[in-house]
Amino acid sequence: MATPVHTTAASQRVFLEHIIDFAGLFPPASLDMKTSVNRYSGYLQHPQRWALGRFVLPVSRLGEFIDVRENDAQRNGAQENAASHPWQLSGILSDRIAADLALVDQFNRKAHGAAIKSVEVRILDLDQLQLVRNHLPSGTVAFVEIPPFRAEEFLPALRQMGASAKLRTGGTSEDAFPAIEHAAEFIARCAEAGVPFKATAGLHHPLRSVRALSYEPNALEGTMHGFLNLFTAAAIAWSATRAGAAVSRTALATCLADADPANWHFGEDALTWSGDEEPMRIDLDCLRSARTKFALSFGSCSFEEPLQDLHGLDLL
Repeated sequence: MATPVHTTAASQRVFLEHIIDFAGLFPPASLDMKTSVNRYSGYLQHPQRWALGRFVLPVSRLGEFIDVRENDAQRNGAQENAASHPWQLSGILSDRIAADLALVDQFNRKAHGAAIKSVEVRILDLDQLQLVRNHLPSGTVAFVEIPPFRAEEFLPALRQMGASAKLRTGGTSEDAFPAIEHAAEFIARCAEAGVPFKATAGLHHPLRSVRALSYEPNALEGTMHGFLNLFTAAAIAWSATRAGAAVSRTALATCLADADPANWHFGEDALTWSGDEEPMRIDLDCLRSARTKFALSFGSCSFEEPLQDLHGLDLL
């Protein structure tokens, strides 16, 4: 279904700029490589292509990615202008951290019409984090998924090495979704530590709601976080730290729980959220700073579904 075209307010554009990292290879979509590559290529021509972020893939599947891209180029009879428009990728590391990072470095040294600009890795201890630091190729950013409830231990180390955090916000089972209070605490601690983050999984929809957790018939339903909630809460936390004020966990939790689209107003000069006792206004400068320096993106196996939902709520 074609996405309708609407006028985009300045704050909408800032809020959504490069916000969706396309992760079609991962559940619940679990697309094959060819389909994922073809969809991402199509999204680069989408009316809201400015909302598109990186193509996410396991580092272990880089060879498959190269084959698909080269076959497509041969079939189309011409190479894409890789020098001018290289795809930006985010590579998911396995527990073979050093070996995977060597593959990333090797990939980036060759001309494949794409470059791995970031890697994502789940770690359990500071030794693994040091391994990432020792082998991370120059010019590549690390997003590190840290153990729950250990932010106080890990965030200073992430800041020291110039890495970003990663928040897992859902999955295909109910227990994969963090409680509102836990998500609020994560956002607050990242803001206070000055550590950027991205989110992943379970954020297909703008607002907190009960949804099917997969695309299977008769799929289990559960309460999912909304990306509009999450990134607005992040902007609120970022605004507080910029002003030298305390980050209110209560305000963040209230924002994360808000399911009323009428509480969001995207204007030409600010985003205003009215779901608390006092409306919170995030001007364009602060919103742009929050999106480029703090709350960077979220991974989604669908690019069109989040945008279609925004259109359905008359928020885009």
